[in-house]
Amino acid sequence: MSNGTIETDVLIVGAGPVGLFLANECARRGLRWRLVEMRSAQSEHSKALAIMPRTLEIFDMAGVVAPFLEAANRVTSAAIIAHGRRLARMQFTPADTPYPFIAMVPQDVTERLLVAELRRKNGTVEYETTFVSAVQLDDHVSATLDHHGERVELNAKFVVGCDGAHSTIRHLLNLPFEGAQYEAMFLLADVETNETLPADALPE
Repeated sequence: MSNGTIETDVLIVGAGPVGLFLANECARRGLRWRLVEMRSAQSEHSKALAIMPRTLEIFDMAGVVAPFLEAANRVTSAAIIAHGRRLARMQFTPADTPYPFIAMVPQDVTERLLVAELRRKNGTVEYETTFVSAVQLDDHVSATLDHHGERVELNAKFVVGCDGAHSTIRHLLNLPFEGAQYEAMFLLADVETNETLPADALPE
């Protein structure tokens, strides 16, 4: 059982892009934090791709933008294509930003870059560690974790749920999931293109 001592400032549940970025910010600001992830490793799938200019500006302020700029495919237009015909081409060059493009970075690369930045700050991800439950007390939260079948009690000032659409923390707090699933079906593939669709164009 917990002895009431607050062991960390922030317990972050979920090591996707949001949890990893938050951990980097906690480390940068000198906070005590722990980052737990139920998976055994980071994602190996592309998933989300587009990083918008404002997000790059936030990455810049956080000091992590450089590796993303190096890895990104910079998209400056969107091509509307149907049945092999290009119907329209729209430029995407927003003003008043140092990053006038969409940075196409697969999510697995995003996670890898944020983990690398975290390790440079002497941080780590606690893999195969599942958030089980939490109880709000007067001045802290008492959380229960499961690491390889062993229950671990941890006291934190804050617990932050970064564990996705099926968040255990969101369910614990009875918070609704705002939104719904798309009715349409999508296919995501990593392919090489030719001059028909340049690398700096986003197909629609």
